Amino acid sequence: MHGTIIQWCNAKTDVFEVKSRQAQELSEIVREIKEIASDVGGMKVRAKKFEPNDYSLVLQAARVGCICRQAFKARRIKSVSDIIRKNRSVEIPPTVYREGWEYYNVLSFNPSDFKNLFRDVDTVGESEIISKKTREGTIQDSFTISLRNLFSRLTGKQLQAFIEAFEAGYYVVPRRTTIGKIAKQRRVSRTTYDDHLRKAESKIVLAIAPYLRLYSATLT
Repeated sequence: MHGTIIQWCNAKTDVFEVKSRQAQELSEIVREIKEIASDVGGMKVRAKKFEPNDYSLVLQAARVGCICRQAFKARRIKSVSDIIRKNRSVEIPPTVYREGWEYYNVLSFNPSDFKNLFRDVDTVGESEIISKKTREGTIQDSFTISLRNLFSRLTGKQLQAFIEAFEAGYYVVPRRTTIGKIAKQRRVSRTTYDDHLRKAESKIVLAIAPYLRLYSATLT
């Protein structure tokens, strides 16, 4: 399957966001999740989106209880989440499932804990480190911001206009190009391109501003 499952768990309830380009595949994934979730009363649909090549559902466990813990307990094996906790590390949600792989964000404070973590994960299945970074500063710096929250209000034309301006060097100092030149290359009027770009800039600034304010507060 080529769909994507995004899981949020707080040990008391599970929320799954299931995405696929095909409606049939989405149905098959949801059916499997509901079967696994039978011990916590199944799943309830909290949100849905059905558009061509973009199908998604948000599911929540019907009763209090962690689906992953129930499933692994029944099979008498430890989950990756259990292994992360055992090795004094912190799991940063969500967990992503795609094409047979599970993706975890993990925060470790000691190199030996990190090393032992992957030693233990290898006992339950194949593992691979996709990205490894040494963090400096506060733990807050380790968390991510939802790209959808930042950029979902942009239309396709506004997003494309901003990306093209960025790639053309419009935002470097000194500027390497002008709005007129970019519009000419795109074969659109300067007024039309300028309108798309200004609206994109406005929406991006309004989306980022609360995070800038939050970051500013941490510096005082």
